[in-house]
Amino acid sequence: MRKEKLSIYLAREGNKQDSDVIKLENVKGPIKLSLPEAESAALYIKRQPPKSAPPWTRLFTLNNQVDASEFGFSSNVGAVFIVRVSGATFILSFGTGFHLLKPESIERDFGLKVTLNSVDPDKLRSLDKASYDHNPLNSRTQSTKDVDIFNLHLDSEMEMLYAVTGASLVKEFGSHVTGRDALTIAVEANLSDIPGILFESLKRYRSNLPAKFSWVENINRVRDLDEIEILDLELNACLANKKFDSLWLGEPEIVDWEGQIGYSFEKSARAFRYTVLSFDDYIKHLNGATPTIDLMKENVIHVNNSEYQPIKSWSVYRCLYAEITFGQSCYVLRNGIWYKINSTFVSAVNDYLADVCIHSFKFPVYSHDDEGEYNEHVSITQSGFCLMDKKNIHIGGPYDKLEHCDLIKDGKEFVHVKLYRSSGTLSHLFAQGFVAAEAFIKDKDYREKLNPKLPAPIRLRDPKPRPDPSKYTIVYAIATTKDIPRELPFFSKITLKNALKTLRALNYNVALSRIEIDAKWLMTKKCKPTKCS
Repeated sequence: MRKEKLSIYLAREGNKQDSDVIKLENVKGPIKLSLPEAESAALYIKRQPPKSAPPWTRLFTLNNQVDASEFGFSSNVGAVFIVRVSGATFILSFGTGFHLLKPESIERDFGLKVTLNSVDPDKLRSLDKASYDHNPLNSRTQSTKDVDIFNLHLDSEMEMLYAVTGASLVKEFGSHVTGRDALTIAVEANLSDIPGILFESLKRYRSNLPAKFSWVENINRVRDLDEIEILDLELNACLANKKFDSLWLGEPEIVDWEGQIGYSFEKSARAFRYTVLSFDDYIKHLNGATPTIDLMKENVIHVNNSEYQPIKSWSVYRCLYAEITFGQSCYVLRNGIWYKINSTFVSAVNDYLADVCIHSFKFPVYSHDDEGEYNEHVSITQSGFCLMDKKNIHIGGPYDKLEHCDLIKDGKEFVHVKLYRSSGTLSHLFAQGFVAAEAFIKDKDYREKLNPKLPAPIRLRDPKPRPDPSKYTIVYAIATTKDIPRELPFFSKITLKNALKTLRALNYNVALSRIEIDAKWLMTKKCKPTKCS
């Protein structure tokens, strides 16, 4: 018996009519089939346009010098097979039949969950993943032999799994199974075998994930359109009731901070340019109007260069970071995408950060146009500080060059300073601290290049021996109005947790410090001099 490839989708609601799950206008009339143990089964074949050769062939066939049949005919066949079993509605697509599905009617991640409940965890071949870092990336990792999921290089706390292929443990699914929204299998089967396959997939979809895959449900992108609509309504209610405590504005992508002077909510030369993005400034800009999701999708934030010209823009909605609780779950909106956060995972992250050391030193108030000016100010006005800002060390490899830190305090504290703008800025901050700290301990060449850049009193006597990391402290000094780490956005907490875990494993001391921001500086608004008084 030849193997048949089956792509199986589950409808979100089992009692819907066929017209609710597929586009009936694009198919021929249903062909009713009888299957054992199935409540109903209907085959819909995609309507095909009249067969014809491409238009350009008429250049040769118009005068009958070339017979039209020489060019052949193109036709893409497609069909969907709707089968109802155990009160559930399944749609099997064949050929180009998947184009007939109504995406909003499909149970998202059905195939992924069935697959995770059906594969040998140590015999995986491929996975598709997406990061929810400051610059989201989609990628695929494949192996030529069976491996476990972590050999496919997935960070369970910083990446979402959305498709996987592996060796099947279920005889009904054949030797390998692939899951995303659809469950895809290749099996030796005839029509009468299909209900059994669907029964088994439904049972595994309704089962809890194995312990080895339980982390998959820590964070999930919300793709159910009804659920997104409910969350948008909840957020609109928060906005209408002026509950702004869990709302931030932040850059949704990497920005060249040195190449811009601020942000504006209008393009005009008279528009105010704000030093940092602030939800309060946006509220003032609305001049009494109630913010709504629709309004924020229309309103635009412009990044301005030193000539007061917009060089990049985003919708306010894309810049909005929101955290809301609905039912028993925590949801996060970032970069225009809703995520559902497992409440147990939220508690685990908060518990880990509960005992983080807060540095006793009170850094000067932040009131500078860029971090370089602030770092220089600290090194001049505060005793015991050495300026290391912009003293890059070329090391090659993926990082090319490193800035060891921004400041060194008392010769033993490597201070990294960052004005909080978005979770992306903190990702950069934590990565800088970790990479430099690791190189300092592990790389003799790095220490030899670093040593001449250190002030004479704190230079290493001999950079060759490995330093004792327990004698050094990595300090993350964050300029923000928020209480850290408690009030940081959840994704920033995750990156902080991972940085702390790694640095502690290297035996470093780690401390956080909140730099106060000058209230007047925070309210500073700039205008193009020739247009504003």
